[in-house]
Amino acid sequence: DVDVTSISAGTNAIGNVGLIGRTTGGMSGFNSIDLDESEEEIKASAGQVFSIAAYNTTAAPLWLRFYNATAANTTVGTTAAHFGPFLVPGNADSDGAGFIWNNEIGKAFDTAISAAVTTGVAANDTGAPGANACVVVVGYA
Repeated sequence: DVDVTSISAGTNAIGNVGLIGRTTGGMSGFNSIDLDESEEEIKASAGQVFSIAAYNTTAAPLWLRFYNATAANTTVGTTAAHFGPFLVPGNADSDGAGFIWNNEIGKAFDTAISAAVTTGVAANDTGAPGANACVVVVGYA
């Protein structure tokens, strides 16, 4: 039996309701200031992507793709994208243009999470963006 007097005073959480600040159990972050056609591994095991912020510092559009595979098992232009392509809009000056995507449910990856950016939208594109052309921040678990 539980009654009001058996609950400790203060800011205690009852159950794992996720409504108070925590130091564990949240998202991890991946940051790259030069994501390009050479795939990068975000997570080497199954997980979920909850947020993406992608910025393009060039005038030409870029294309961001996520793969349900480790980087070692991803070949850009051959491996099918699991999520994307996402257009990362170009900007006429070098201030950057881009997009932000947030989803509290997340996009599931049952093997691993890798990502790459190319200059073309075609699934088999391997065009290389310039150095530091695409900055990407991913929130994942």
